[in-house]
Amino acid sequence: MAHPLTELTGSWTGPARTWLDPSGEPEVSTWRVEIESLLDGRYARLRYDGVCCGKPHRGEMTLGVDDHEHTMYWIDTFHTGASPLWSTGPAGPAVSVLGSYRAGPERWGWRTAFRRDGDLLVIEATNIKPTGEEDHAIEVRLTRQTTSA
Repeated sequence: MAHPLTELTGSWTGPARTWLDPSGEPEVSTWRVEIESLLDGRYARLRYDGVCCGKPHRGEMTLGVDDHEHTMYWIDTFHTGASPLWSTGPAGPAVSVLGSYRAGPERWGWRTAFRRDGDLLVIEATNIKPTGEEDHAIEVRLTRQTTSA
């Protein structure tokens, strides 16, 4: 089964909104994203760069799919530190995966969802408090870049 994101192979760019304070205004920067298909479409690798808190921000997500689940392995220079985030979710046309991370003595949830919205690829991340409350964390709205001949 090919990963739903393999059809999105190529270069993308667009605004990223990052909420460092869920009750405040998001920080906005431009992300540049490269998506490539791996291992006959069973995986898709997203490499991205932008700015967060005035500093360069780079990261990589590798997504996989089989008949039962989507998986994602995510590392970056801002959120994950030295601990990658491993997330899983049910297989299907929608890609939505859930993982968790440690913040002090507590475990917090992190949901990442990918969807097409017309000509856009939208990546949304939600931070989930130990109490179950959810807050926007990141929203990226990407448009495919075309190469001129």
